[in-house]
Amino acid sequence: MRFVKCAVIVLCSTAMGCGGSSDGGNTNPPPPPTVSSVSLSTSTALLKLTESVVITATPKDANGNALSGRTVEWTVAPATGTASIVPNGASVTVTGTANGQADVTATVEQKTAKAAITVTSTIAASADVSVGAGGALAFSPPQTDITKGGTVNFSWSTSTVHNVTFVNPPSPVSSIPDRSSGTVPVTFAQTGTYNYHCTLHPGMDGVVTVHIP
Repeated sequence: MRFVKCAVIVLCSTAMGCGGSSDGGNTNPPPPPTVSSVSLSTSTALLKLTESVVITATPKDANGNALSGRTVEWTVAPATGTASIVPNGASVTVTGTANGQADVTATVEQKTAKAAITVTSTIAASADVSVGAGGALAFSPPQTDITKGGTVNFSWSTSTVHNVTFVNPPSPVSSIPDRSSGTVPVTFAQTGTYNYHCTLHPGMDGVVTVHIP
């Protein structure tokens, strides 16, 4: 009887030991989220010959959250003639080489985003932007291109109050305080990208790109 009792204890102990270490105390990590979309810092760009612009790609998951550590592949079509590209990870430098149009595409895990590039030897010295036209909470057009020293005329065609507030401009430029009518010209003395918005209406954004003459 003593022998049988000892044998049972040994068997139970062995079974418990085997059961307790079946997974080694480890759990499999969840798979990384898949890329659902790719957004670009700009979807259109107007360049003069030899002028460059940097475009950045951001992969996002299904909830719109940015994903890091993903490989971005850059291509340009046509491959030669209109624009050249120099990829640098999630960013690419696009340089105008001849008048015409080209598409720059970012690909991340089979998801793509495209930027339309126009190269021209002529860019206007002035432009007009409508502020809140037709009651819309938007600037029209939202993206404007002029040459250095040129002017953008911001015009109010609605009774809704808006402002034009520049955010971290590359050189000093005058913002336009709250108003609901009239036209205000703004002159840009230096090249660069000037982002602006209406502080009264989130999402009402615009950009002025000032090029070399």
